[in-house]
Amino acid sequence: MKNRLIRPRGFVPALSVLAWSLLVSQAHSLELNPVVISATRTEQALSEVLSSVSVITRQEIEKSQAPSLADLLQGETGFEFGRNGGPGSTTSFFLRGQNSINVVLLIDGVRSQVDGIGALQVTDMPLAQIERIEILRGNASALYGDAAVGGVISIWTRQGKGEPAAYGSVTLGSRNTYGIHAGVGGTVNDLSFNVQGGRSGSDGFSAMIPSMNARVNPDNDAYIKEYVSAKLDKKIDADFNMGLRLQSTRAKADYDSGSSFAGDKPSDINLLKSHNDQASLYTRKAITDHWVSALDFSHSSLGYENTKNSILLNDGTLKGTQDALRWFNTVQARTQSSISFGIDKSIDHYSASGNYGYGMRREGMGYFAGLTEKMDRWTFQVNARRDQIQLSRTDDYGTVSSVQNINSGLLGLGYSLTPAWRLTATVSSGFRAPTAYEVSTNTQVKSENYASKEVGASYATGDALARLVYFQTDTRDAIDYDKNYRAVNIGQTENTGLEATLRSQWMGNNIKASMVNQDPRNVTLGMPQARRAKTYGSLDISRPLAGYDIGAKLYASGERKDSPYSSTMLGGYSVLSFYASRKIDERWSARVRLENVFDKQYQLASGYNTPGRGLFATLRYSPK
Repeated sequence: MKNRLIRPRGFVPALSVLAWSLLVSQAHSLELNPVVISATRTEQALSEVLSSVSVITRQEIEKSQAPSLADLLQGETGFEFGRNGGPGSTTSFFLRGQNSINVVLLIDGVRSQVDGIGALQVTDMPLAQIERIEILRGNASALYGDAAVGGVISIWTRQGKGEPAAYGSVTLGSRNTYGIHAGVGGTVNDLSFNVQGGRSGSDGFSAMIPSMNARVNPDNDAYIKEYVSAKLDKKIDADFNMGLRLQSTRAKADYDSGSSFAGDKPSDINLLKSHNDQASLYTRKAITDHWVSALDFSHSSLGYENTKNSILLNDGTLKGTQDALRWFNTVQARTQSSISFGIDKSIDHYSASGNYGYGMRREGMGYFAGLTEKMDRWTFQVNARRDQIQLSRTDDYGTVSSVQNINSGLLGLGYSLTPAWRLTATVSSGFRAPTAYEVSTNTQVKSENYASKEVGASYATGDALARLVYFQTDTRDAIDYDKNYRAVNIGQTENTGLEATLRSQWMGNNIKASMVNQDPRNVTLGMPQARRAKTYGSLDISRPLAGYDIGAKLYASGERKDSPYSSTMLGGYSVLSFYASRKIDERWSARVRLENVFDKQYQLASGYNTPGRGLFATLRYSPK
């Protein structure tokens, strides 16, 4: 694969744009109080939500120049990730200190697939396709069901608006990194549309550290991704819309294995090929002036293929499909009161090859309802949900199945002390159903049940939004394994901590800051949870200066335990990046990013490399 990569040799043209551009630039301000949906499944201003939510807008995505979704989210309050190498490699998301299988990823409201061990299968969505992201932290099972214990990452894709126009960008940078993206979108009469596509790639770096493993191939591990997407929305009449969403992604990533069990050698070349496709149809109907009903059906498929030295591995394929139906309603009962209710249904199929191959079917049905009410200085929120999850797995030893029926709930209360100061509190229950693998070891294993609470204080003015939250989540029946390697409900986990967030405009500076101090522990084993730090945080400051928009982002994390099965500790680290942009005219702009300024060497997983210092430049075309 590496010999077939497009290999641009420099990024002088894009950097030159920054140097010779002398036209007046337009600095962008940070949106301090955006409207969010994920906290109640209805629209609210960020300053009014009772739960903890972070927002990333399209403007912030472009400003960050992040190479991947994980890199974009790093620094957001409550979010950590682990990655086995560079972009395209296995990546785990952690929210509020919970396990990586205790987080839900939504794309346009549709739940992303998980595999037989509960791992998310879509963690590398192209950022060019994303309009905005909301990160709902804390137990949200009462709204979103299974595994939403750590929280929910909601992604909305881009949609055309205004006069139809083309847009695009070109990125070049270190490690022969490149990205080409183009699209067209807008509104014609009653039809809104957005169509886009792109390709990105990099020579990368050695995914694993050869000095720590003699079986590792020391060459660079390259990566290529190609994608297309389309979104159409037709207004049938004043009260009725219909729409279509299409997405398709193909990727190739070299990786290192270094396995003594597999007999790996330093000359081996491992390659992972993946694809992900999704098609959705939706309708939105205003039943009355106060009642809106939406229906959404989607079909998605994904596949993975692992080869070693161009030969398909025995357990080298994974295929999956998902059909999902969502019926969702919002009713504005009064000016200060909103009701939501609906049904989520999904059917997932998976098949994996090899000695440990399996077939899996997972069917979920959820019924939910919620009420948000404002009365003078008080805000009340109540959500309830009933889920049934049927799971079956077939392998060489036969077929096993499990049925779980679980109720979840959330109660929230807010009180405005002054127009600026507000107190909030929530209590909630949640669950994670057993995975297909866990059921295969023990058909009697039951769902993990969680109890969570948080209290907070927020401060909101025209130029600042700050929030301090104390949270606690625990379970007495976490799934663990006994001496016979059977999944059983014998575990206890807990996490308590403090979160502080700030979005502010101060003396011409745009400021985003976060700090988390937590203690995620496996109480049963008497040890900290793997790859989660007790303390971490970020500071992102930008401002206009001499016609440019310049900024810096600092992320720091404390030490973390690498695995529950070893005593290895991953050292704490900090990474500093600089970025700058300049608007050339009404259509053209240029951006440059210097990441990991001090070339910090650190690990997100023991034995795996992370990116060193890199310089990247982007030339962007976007009509006014």
